[in-house]
Amino acid sequence: MLIPGACGKNNPEKGNEGQESLIDLLYPNGQEKKDLEIVSKNMKQTMKYNVWLPPKFDANKDYPILYLLHGAGDDNNAWLADGKNAYGGVQGGNAAAIAAKYVKTGGVPMIIVMPDAQMSFYMGDFEKYMYEELMPKVESEYKFNGKRAVAGLSMGGYGTLYYAMKYPSMYSYAYAMSPAASAEMASMVADPKALPGITVETGEADTTTPMTSITPFVDAMKQKGVSIEYITVAGYGHQWEFWRACLPHALQKAGESFK
Repeated sequence: MLIPGACGKNNPEKGNEGQESLIDLLYPNGQEKKDLEIVSKNMKQTMKYNVWLPPKFDANKDYPILYLLHGAGDDNNAWLADGKNAYGGVQGGNAAAIAAKYVKTGGVPMIIVMPDAQMSFYMGDFEKYMYEELMPKVESEYKFNGKRAVAGLSMGGYGTLYYAMKYPSMYSYAYAMSPAASAEMASMVADPKALPGITVETGEADTTTPMTSITPFVDAMKQKGVSIEYITVAGYGHQWEFWRACLPHALQKAGESFK
C-alpha cells in the first residue's frame, strides 16, 4: 500500500516513528478540532471553541498553549478560515498553514486554542468562563507544560492586553494586533516588571482601531515603565491580509517566551 510505504516499515526498533510520519502525512498543517463545546454555567449557554494541534502531535509529550483571540463580529473559526470575502479580499487567518510552517521551520510546537467570545470584549461573564471553565478544561485534556501566551486582533487585541495586564503571571507573552486600545488602559498596570513581554502591531492606514488611539496607549505604558514593542506597518488597514502577516511574528514571540 502507498501510505505504509510512505511512512516506513513497521520496525519495532524505531518505536513510533512510523506513526508520527503517518500523522504528518494525514495532517500536514496540524490537526484542527473545530466547534468543540462546553456547556457554560457562567455564560448560561453552550460555548464553542477550536483547538489546533501541531504537526506530529504526540499525546505523550507536553506542550505550551497559545490562546488566539478573534475580533468583533467573528467567532472561533475566524483564525482557521482560509477563503475570500464577498469583495474578493482575503477572509480568515489561515492559522493552521501559518502555524504549521512555523513549527516545521524550527519553531516551538504549541497548541493553539481559539474561543468564541461573541461580542464580550473578553470581559464580564466571558472572562469568568475563560478562566474558570475553558482554560481548566483544555489544560487538563492535553499535557500542558504550564506556559501560556495570548494573542489576538482588534477586539481580541483588546482582550490580549487586558488579560496580560490583569493576569500577568499567567502569560509569558502577549501579542496584540490592531488592538482596540486607549491610554486609559495603562492604568491597569500595577507592577511593570511583573508583565509578560508585550508587542503591539498595527497598520498605519487602519481607521477602525486607528493609531491615534493605539499610540497614546503605548506611550502611556512606556511612561509607567513598561517595556513594550510597537510595530507600525505602512499600507495596511483593518484587514486579514495584515493579520495573516502578523501571525508569524506572534508565533515567534510566543515560541521564544516558551523556551
